Amino acid sequence: MSTSTPGTGGAADEGPAAVRTGHTHLFPGARLLLHGAAPALRPRALELEFSDGVQAPAELLAPVRPDDPWMLAVESYRTAAGTPLPARSWLVAGVTDREDGTELRLGGRLPDTP
Repeated sequence: MSTSTPGTGGAADEGPAAVRTGHTHLFPGARLLLHGAAPALRPRALELEFSDGVQAPAELLAPVRPDDPWMLAVESYRTAAGTPLPARSWLVAGVTDREDGTELRLGGRLPDTP
């Protein structure tokens, strides 16, 4: 029997992990915080919360090759001001373990697919 606490990324935690950013949209250099203990980074579903309170489903994707960057795929969403933003994927340029969680720093946006 697992003693995992929901939202901490434990083995029994099947729901998306909370990740927050201090902005209403993403851009190269934006920082996101995956809250909770900083376990080894792993592919997982995320619930991304923006500074305006809007939430969007996202997914953290592992690199194909060991030297490749991680990727963040974010589904389309609408800001609280009503601006629609399409689904986009981003390279993760940096990962830093902090006392309050794991910080992801975004790199470039991947090209949109038709």
